[in-house]
Amino acid sequence: MLVERLNLETNHVEMLEYMGIVQFKGDDTQVDLTDGKNYYVVGIHNNLLKIIDDTQDYYYYLPFDAHDISKKEGIFSGFYIIEDPTGKINALFTSYKIEFDNKQKKNSKKLMHRIIQWKLNKK
Repeated sequence: MLVERLNLETNHVEMLEYMGIVQFKGDDTQVDLTDGKNYYVVGIHNNLLKIIDDTQDYYYYLPFDAHDISKKEGIFSGFYIIEDPTGKINALFTSYKIEFDNKQKKNSKKLMHRIIQWKLNKK
């Protein structure tokens, strides 16, 4: 299926093939996305979702699963998968969630190690 994209550099409308639909959940003033609105995913690049957002052009967004909002530290907005006929969006969400969890664990261990070192040096 095709969807319109307004190329903001050339100010021309282009037709792009979309691979699925996601719904944004959250209140993030740093993005051009509206809470509860559905968006077309027109690709995946470097583990990012390529989404036609409110500007009508595509931009890249982190594939945070909206189900993880308030369950995981650092996730305040995300996406629900509405349509994913190839399963590629779901696969991206799954791999990104694993990567994100691993980074959180590493950072937590580093922080704990720094606190212990600080306490030891303080004595």
